[in-house]
Amino acid sequence: MIKVLFVCLGNICRSPMAEFVLKQMVAEKGLADNFEIDSAATESYNEMCRAGIHHGTRQMLKSMHVPFEEHYSRRIRPHDYAYFDYILAMDDSNIEDIQSLVGLDTEHKIYRLLDFTDHPRNIKDPWYTRNFDETYWDIVEGCQAFLEYLNNKSE
Repeated sequence: MIKVLFVCLGNICRSPMAEFVLKQMVAEKGLADNFEIDSAATESYNEMCRAGIHHGTRQMLKSMHVPFEEHYSRRIRPHDYAYFDYILAMDDSNIEDIQSLVGLDTEHKIYRLLDFTDHPRNIKDPWYTRNFDETYWDIVEGCQAFLEYLNNKSE
């Protein structure tokens, strides 16, 4: 079982989008039983108000026929570091925040999602940009590259 945790600032836009995109990808490959996929935030404000998936993320997932379920923001916890095999952040700030919450990445589990691509970079937050299309396609690129990385690693 490969356990993957996607992390962004609020866990209402990028990380749940990545969670459901990767779930769809592994299901289409018949690999869903080999993965546990979740998402979390670096900040606690959305968890405190029980915020769900942002409407822009919902609309994007629906338009791309990506199945999703109800999801409420939760903050990453120190025990998540021990539990998950991969903690995939959306940007450099997320990585800094994750490390301040869970400690140093001594087991080399924390990456930006787009670090697995040929063009490593941050995924912009559509909360600020309002560009959910760009975020979606960056996440698709990152998830595809991550699955290729896992496939190559297992060979």
